[in-house]
Amino acid sequence: MVQGKTIINDSVFVEIAREAMQKVEDVFRQERKGAFLGLTRIFTERFTPQIAVKKTEAAGIDEGFGTVALDVKISVIYGVNIPEVAKKVREKIVSEIETLTGYAVEKVDITIEKIIKPEQVTDDKKSEEEKEE
Repeated sequence: MVQGKTIINDSVFVEIAREAMQKVEDVFRQERKGAFLGLTRIFTERFTPQIAVKKTEAAGIDEGFGTVALDVKISVIYGVNIPEVAKKVREKIVSEIETLTGYAVEKVDITIEKIIKPEQVTDDKKSEEEKEE
């Protein structure tokens, strides 16, 4: 068997975390019907999360992969259950990273930086559409 070390760049963890969060968008839809229904896609595109990665590589070749810790800053739509959103986001990020990379996730710290009112999202969309015309 050929020996060697596999190192995964921090940007890969960031991308996996972003993709994982896209899969949690149902949380927003479940909380409120109607007005919130069409906002999720706009919301996830408009208010991009900030993700910082701290990675520790395994010491030896035979020890497998290392560990990773993430610091995620997100905005949420007013009216959602923040602890529930944070829990689902955390679980999805951990699951995706561990499954796809083999790294163990030590922790995922989530900071809710901003609460967005639904009208802010639709106002932003309207102003973007006007710019495109």
